[in-house]
Amino acid sequence: MKANIAGIALLVALLGSPARAEVLPKAVGPVLRAKMPEPLLTESITDLDGTHAGEVEIDLNGAASRRTSAPRQWQSSVEIEWRALERLGLALDLGVGGVLDAASSPVVSFRPAASWVLLHSQPLDFHLMAEASGRILQDATNDPQEPGEGTSLVSGGLRAGIRRGWLTVRTFLGAGAGGRSARSVPLRAQAAVLAEFGRDGRLGFAGFEMDADWSRPEPVTVAPNFVLHGAPVHVPFDLGIAAPWTPPSRYGNASIGLLVRVIVELDAD
Repeated sequence: MKANIAGIALLVALLGSPARAEVLPKAVGPVLRAKMPEPLLTESITDLDGTHAGEVEIDLNGAASRRTSAPRQWQSSVEIEWRALERLGLALDLGVGGVLDAASSPVVSFRPAASWVLLHSQPLDFHLMAEASGRILQDATNDPQEPGEGTSLVSGGLRAGIRRGWLTVRTFLGAGAGGRSARSVPLRAQAAVLAEFGRDGRLGFAGFEMDADWSRPEPVTVAPNFVLHGAPVHVPFDLGIAAPWTPPSRYGNASIGLLVRVIVELDAD
């Protein structure tokens, strides 16, 4: 009998050890990933995957562009994004731009915007958002366009994004109204493919984006993106660089530009 009891105790001990080994890893918390990569020209109004009310993002932008047979243009802007509620996002963009080597005064513009989250699927890392924005111009006849910005005074649409491992795909489909338009139906479509680098995307990302706005004479703009996160090197901001290029069309010449953005995020917690 004593031998049987000892054998049973030994068997229980052998079977119990693996069970405890499987439980230990579950005590470790989940790995926190960086926020979903966001393209620089076709960005969303507040983070597409954001869920916490009170988050604030401040973007400082500087851009310059030149067409083949036109003066060079410059634009600078400050954009403030605020997630007022878990689903509601608000933004205000103040921009100033003009023509280099010209006597004309710079043009000031305001762009208020709002977004509403329609779907967050955390298991799929898929997110859907509705957006609307408007533009108020000081001088509509001399409007220096910021790369990726539409000419319509009012615009809206749906934006979606999905992330699989290190790869993110984002899309947008919408339309505009008001202002100058090269076509009767000013539709707008956007797409971006971005690849994260560093463990869990903490170092940054790179990729390409495309903006097709049929209100512009040359509707298509493409741009490579490169964004470095400042947290790994203890810098309180992210740095983004894009090089927008518009191919030539029968309505105008090609253009090339450079956009530099400093991104500061202030989380509620």
